[in-house]
Amino acid sequence: MTFETDDRARVTLVPHPFGLRITGEVDRGNRHLLGGALDWALLAGSHDIRLDLSGLTFIDVAGMRLIIVAAARLSPDRELVLGPVSPVVRRVLALTGWDQAPGVRVCL
Repeated sequence: MTFETDDRARVTLVPHPFGLRITGEVDRGNRHLLGGALDWALLAGSHDIRLDLSGLTFIDVAGMRLIIVAAARLSPDRELVLGPVSPVVRRVLALTGWDQAPGVRVCL
């Protein structure tokens, strides 16, 4: 299943381990579709959710906030596993301190 955001970004379902692969650029123009894909993933699974962000070349702070808020919505026995992550994502996480957010586990 692929959630096409536009010609700049793509969100794809990864069945095992359960999660999403996000590639391209996420910004104001297409982040609402990232939010929709995250909402779907929160409801569709009962285990951890892995986000492969290795192909993400840009994400604005509001887009990253969608990911962090999704992690906060998980039950305490679940995590949002970010990995692999691109250098861009690693930088945004470090600058905001969200690499230490509850429910988030960052894998290099």
